[in-house]
Amino acid sequence: MQTEKTFKKILVPIDGSVPSVAAREMAGDLAKKFDSNVTVLYIVSHELMSPTVQKYTEPEDRHEHPHVGYGGAAFPPPMHAPEAPGTTAIFEKVAGEITEEYRQEGEDILNDAVEALKEEGVQANKKLVVRADPANTILNESENYDMIILGSTGEEDKEPHLGSVAKKVAHRAKIPVLVTRGKREISKILMPIDGSEHSFRTLRYVNTLATKAKAEVTLLYVQETGIFRLRPNVTKEIGNRILSAAATQLKEVKSEQKLESGDPAKTILKMAKKGDYDIIAIGSRGHSTAEMFMLGSVSDHVVQYADRPVLITK
Repeated sequence: MQTEKTFKKILVPIDGSVPSVAAREMAGDLAKKFDSNVTVLYIVSHELMSPTVQKYTEPEDRHEHPHVGYGGAAFPPPMHAPEAPGTTAIFEKVAGEITEEYRQEGEDILNDAVEALKEEGVQANKKLVVRADPANTILNESENYDMIILGSTGEEDKEPHLGSVAKKVAHRAKIPVLVTRGKREISKILMPIDGSEHSFRTLRYVNTLATKAKAEVTLLYVQETGIFRLRPNVTKEIGNRILSAAATQLKEVKSEQKLESGDPAKTILKMAKKGDYDIIAIGSRGHSTAEMFMLGSVSDHVVQYADRPVLITK
């Protein structure tokens, strides 16, 4: 086993919603196991901060659009007419008031989160940032952290569970992202593996997580139907070899191996539900420079539709 992967600095974006509370709770549990430092992050963002909205609040340029009379003749504005408040000034006043309301709400949410973590025996820092784009803010703030823990949305397997912010973060983050949902304790881990170098790097995280949480690990290899048009016995042998190689990388962890066939993403979700696993740990795609921080089709589908926490490693 190569260098142990751990999570000493955890970033938890929160907004006061039920999913973000679940993320904070999961962060508290992991922080106690890894002796981690937790930072809860609140981002003040609203529609009036959007550049798209702001460009429509600019006042008309009087030099380019003079007052025009009948027949197209230009004439100056009436003398002694009181000047109307500028659109920009009104917009800035309203936007400032809304921003301040959000800021106060954010401070309360942060204080509650820090206090809740303190009651669990976890010391936490808090940070409030005013930015128009929450996802980019999270990504920028995550540069000095080892893990991001996010809440998800959605209740049914037929619907995607990620909101736009969580989806963007899961896709673009350079560090592991744990998307929480429902479960909190980690005693059973399902880890799909495909034999790639990246999936074996994921094993280092899983080994550490399983060791700290005293959890059992199930290694899953899914034979994709029709892949390479190989005979079933050949693909089965390849799958068994990959599973055996992966199992040797798990040290002091109870594990088992499962070989299945079918659509990889759907099979992973089916197995996770059938075995009632607490978390799915899966690697993102990481080959070319352009793709190294983006999710592959399988990991993307799993994190979108899983009904339980998913750890995406990078």
